[in-house]
Amino acid sequence: MQISNQMKLNIIGVLLLALLGVSAWAASQHLSGYSLFPLLCIGYAAFRVIFELTYNRANVPTLATGFVGRRKIAAVLQREVSMRGKSPFTIIDLGSGRGELTRYIANSIPVAQVTGIEIARIPCMQAAFVQRWLGPKNLSYQCCDFWPFDCSKIDAVVFYLTPTYAQRVGEKLHREMKSGSIVISHTFPLLGAWIPDKVLTFRSPFKEVVYVYRKE
Repeated sequence: MQISNQMKLNIIGVLLLALLGVSAWAASQHLSGYSLFPLLCIGYAAFRVIFELTYNRANVPTLATGFVGRRKIAAVLQREVSMRGKSPFTIIDLGSGRGELTRYIANSIPVAQVTGIEIARIPCMQAAFVQRWLGPKNLSYQCCDFWPFDCSKIDAVVFYLTPTYAQRVGEKLHREMKSGSIVISHTFPLLGAWIPDKVLTFRSPFKEVVYVYRKE
């Protein structure tokens, strides 16, 4: 019997919860001021797993881009902005999660207008809360579904999605995006009419790949 990807994620989530439960029980046996921080970390990790398995199970898992990946993606966008001079430049992060990548891009490229789109309300609220208190001003978030969103005036789209969603998004972007705009996909390549303009490979600490495309 073939196991679906969703079932695999469920099994991994249950195993992680079991491991976190054992770790929490072991830490609680010697409860002190020093064990409070590990317990808080375990509690947060357990919350994340439960969130993915329940509230967010019908959507794309909330996958965060690591620090090295953020630097690579921001560097590509910085070069693109510098090539265009002072022209307005709009960037969308599809599935922006808690906003780690969007904050890094917006801080790295102050002249660009960066928007994070996230359908999962809890991560989107977290990202919006941080932006409201810490900025930057050229960053905003929308808690909404991406599919009705008009991409015809967007200069760059970045995302870190599962293969199935990535292909669907690629088809939408190829229909809507203007000539010369770029698409950056973390980990999973786009098929069909998309041909990579660049392929960036790096370690963070494991091997990761970022695909850069340009709409012809």
